[in-house]
Amino acid sequence: MAQTPRRPNVLFVLADQWRPRTLPCAGDPDLYAPNLDTLAKQGVHFRRVYATNPVCSPSRATMLTGQWPHAVKMPRNDLQLPLGTPCIAESMKQAGYRTGYIGKWHLDGEERPGFVPPGPRRRGFDYWAAFNRGHFYYDSTYWNDSPEPVRREGFEPDYQTDLAIDFIRRNKAVPFYLYLSWGPPHTPRTPPKHARLYDPRQFHLAPNVPADQHEEVRRKMAGYYGLCSALDENLGRLMRALDQEGLAGDTVLVFSSDHGDMLGAQGLDFKGVPYEESARIPLVIRYPRRLAGGGSNDVLMSNADYVPTLLSMAGAEIPETVQGRNLAPRILEGKGDEPDSVYAYGKLGQPDEWRMVVRGLDKLVVNAKNEITHHFNLGQDPWEQLNRADEPGYKRVRDELRAHLRNWMRKTGDRMDPSGLKIR
Repeated sequence: MAQTPRRPNVLFVLADQWRPRTLPCAGDPDLYAPNLDTLAKQGVHFRRVYATNPVCSPSRATMLTGQWPHAVKMPRNDLQLPLGTPCIAESMKQAGYRTGYIGKWHLDGEERPGFVPPGPRRRGFDYWAAFNRGHFYYDSTYWNDSPEPVRREGFEPDYQTDLAIDFIRRNKAVPFYLYLSWGPPHTPRTPPKHARLYDPRQFHLAPNVPADQHEEVRRKMAGYYGLCSALDENLGRLMRALDQEGLAGDTVLVFSSDHGDMLGAQGLDFKGVPYEESARIPLVIRYPRRLAGGGSNDVLMSNADYVPTLLSMAGAEIPETVQGRNLAPRILEGKGDEPDSVYAYGKLGQPDEWRMVVRGLDKLVVNAKNEITHHFNLGQDPWEQLNRADEPGYKRVRDELRAHLRNWMRKTGDRMDPSGLKIR
C-alpha cells in the first residue's frame, strides 16, 4: 500500500518593515545578504506582492486570518484581534501540525511589551516565546506560559533564532508550523556589528529621493541595512539547521514582511501610504520537493493570499471566512487563473484615507471621497514620479481601474459603496 506523503513543515519568517526592493534578487546593489541570495536561488522570488493595509497590526491580522483588516475589525494598530476569528494556526493544528510563535505579536491591544496568556488569545499557537509589541532590540523581554517575563541579553533576533532552531529540532518528527517574527529592520535603526558593513556615502539612492534629503537618507540607510544584514545572518542559521536535521527539502520556508518603509522615497519615511516602497512587500518561498528554484514570479498577490495558499500546501482545511485566493496550484503547478488585480487601503477613518488597485502595470489610488488622486504606470514609471491622475488621454484606463476597485470593494465588503458614499 502506498504511503501518504508527509505534510511539509512550514517555517514563516517575518521581518518587520522590510522594503520590497531591499533584496539581492530584486537587484539591490548595496545590501549584503548572502543567505537571502541563496534562498532566492533555491526558491522563487515573488516580485509583485502587496499588503492589504501597510501598517503592523492590520497587515499581521491579514496574515493570520486571510481576511482584509476591516473584515476582522483591525483597521489600525494596537487593537485586539476579535476572539473567535478563524486563524491559520488553528487550521494547522486540526491538520496535525505542531504550532509555534516566536517574537513580536502586535495583535493583542496596546500593552507593551505585553504578556499574551495561554488560551484563545494565542490563536492556535501551542509553543509561545513572544510579546505583544515593542522594539527593544537589546536586553529585551518575552513570555512563555507564565506571567513572569523572560529577560535575555544581547541582540533580540539572535536569541529568537536560537529558540526557533530549538523548536525545529524538538519537533522534527512531526510536521510543524513555526512563525518567527523579527522586529528589525523597523526602527530604531540600531544594528549590532553589521553597521560596519556600510559606508553611507556609497549607497545608491533611488531617483524619487529628494536631493535635499540625500545626506539624511544615507545615514538612515546605514542603520537600516545593518539590521537587514544582521537578520540575514540569522536566516542563514535557520537554513543550516534545516539542512542539518534533513528537513530542508520538505519545508516550505517563507520570507516576507508586514509592510515596507519609504526611507526617504517621495520625501517620506516609514509606511502607511500607497507608494510601492510602503505598500509592496518582499516574498521569497523555498519548497524544494515541489517548487523549482532559481526564478522569479510576477503574479499579483496580496498577503491575504498567504493563509489559503499555505494551508493548501499543507493539505489543511481553508476556513470559509478566508477572503484571499489559494494560489498554491498556480505557484506549484502553473495551473489555475492568474489574478488580474490586487487591492489595498490605508488610513481608514482618517482624513487621508486611501484605497488602491493595481491591475497589470497600472496603479490607481482614490481618497475617502472616491476621488482619484494618483495614477501610475509601474512599467514606464517604476519610481512613481509621473502622476497621470489628471491627464485626459488616460481617462479610459482610469475608468477601467476604478471599476476594478469598486469590484474589490464589493468582494471584500469594504465599507464604502461603489458610489463613493460610506455605508452607515
